[in-house]
Amino acid sequence: MTTKLKSLLVLEALFYGMSSALTTGVLFIYVVSIGGGVGGISLIVGVAGVTKLLIHLILYKFPKILLTKAKINFVIQHAIDRILFLFIPFTQDVGAIALIYACAAATPTTAFTNLAIFGSLSEDEIKDVTAKRTAALGFSSIIGYVMAIFLLAFMPANVKFLYIFVLGASIGLLATLTVSMMDLSHLKKVKIPKSIKQPERLFSTSTYFVAIFAGNYLLTIVWVPYVMDYLKAPDYLATSMYLATMLTSVVASVICKGWPFKKLRYNVGLDAATPILALATPFAIIHPLLSSFSSFTYTASNFIGNFLFAGYNRWLGAIKSSMLIVIIMCLANILISPMSTLVNGNYFYLFLIVFGIKLIAFILSTTTIPEVAAIPEEEALTNSYLMYNKTLGGYYASLRFSKETLLLVARLLSLTVSFLALYLIYRLLYILIHQV
Repeated sequence: MTTKLKSLLVLEALFYGMSSALTTGVLFIYVVSIGGGVGGISLIVGVAGVTKLLIHLILYKFPKILLTKAKINFVIQHAIDRILFLFIPFTQDVGAIALIYACAAATPTTAFTNLAIFGSLSEDEIKDVTAKRTAALGFSSIIGYVMAIFLLAFMPANVKFLYIFVLGASIGLLATLTVSMMDLSHLKKVKIPKSIKQPERLFSTSTYFVAIFAGNYLLTIVWVPYVMDYLKAPDYLATSMYLATMLTSVVASVICKGWPFKKLRYNVGLDAATPILALATPFAIIHPLLSSFSSFTYTASNFIGNFLFAGYNRWLGAIKSSMLIVIIMCLANILISPMSTLVNGNYFYLFLIVFGIKLIAFILSTTTIPEVAAIPEEEALTNSYLMYNKTLGGYYASLRFSKETLLLVARLLSLTVSFLALYLIYRLLYILIHQV
């Protein structure tokens, strides 16, 4: 049963990757082509992130919802996720696109997929399937992006996006069909743990994960408009950046899956260099190569979080592990959504913000995560414990002084939005971990 499930999970990733390349992967290009720019993309990502976070917080609080008729719900939600993209090319209103994308993002497809993985496999099997799914997603995304580049380059401008989204949604339903073949009856027996060990360790890893996701999401949002609008590259060249990213992710998944944590951490530092290299390169034709570099380092950096959660699954439990990863992704989306507005769409500042976020991820990985840290594990664990407890202290202090600081916060609102987002993320991560 395990072998069949693993094969179906990889096959689902194969179809889903191709579908995602033709839908989500082309979405930002479509938004830029209708004049949405970075601001429009930020709106879409922000609305989707908030919607998805609210839905998944409810599921985190009442996890038995996921376990009730898990397979039927998984299939239905998976199908809705793909079908909704059919409606996007029929509107050029960014607000309407944001609403449609938010509805698709709200479907707990990723949570169900993670639940199937964490609730069915051992730690080593989780690592193996994670690497194979990443490779399958990358390989099929290459095919999807090749198809997208061809359609963008040769189809008439008034219908090309319609053909792309219809094709992408149709292929996505093949992934849904694959899900319907999975035996998930055992998930109803999944237990929900009442407590966890070393919450400070989980908190540090979760915070690192937020930074990794946030840096990558913001870079994705900024990079394509920068190449298309600022460097005046055609849409098919921008799509080729995605193609290069996916191709490299396949290679990185094969190469990096056996690397120890200490070796993976070097890629976190290299990943931070990507936005500086992109900003310093004025030739659009070189950016697909930079995308390859970014993809390799990000894939390795992402493996750190995924492999750590595979180990935490022993005491965190399948349901909490699967939900927490999705919530972390939502928090990252919400963190980066106001960034473009705060700097008025200035590409220079946006790339610097990406650099700052990725640098924070590197600092966290080398100083607070014992398995990865460049310092002795005992010191890293102490740092993790201090960060975890200082967050609690800061929460109580904010309650005591909230009335006195209200006016000051109002006057400095434009400067504190991003810091507030960071604070809320810290608080939410603490509450989620503390209340498990």
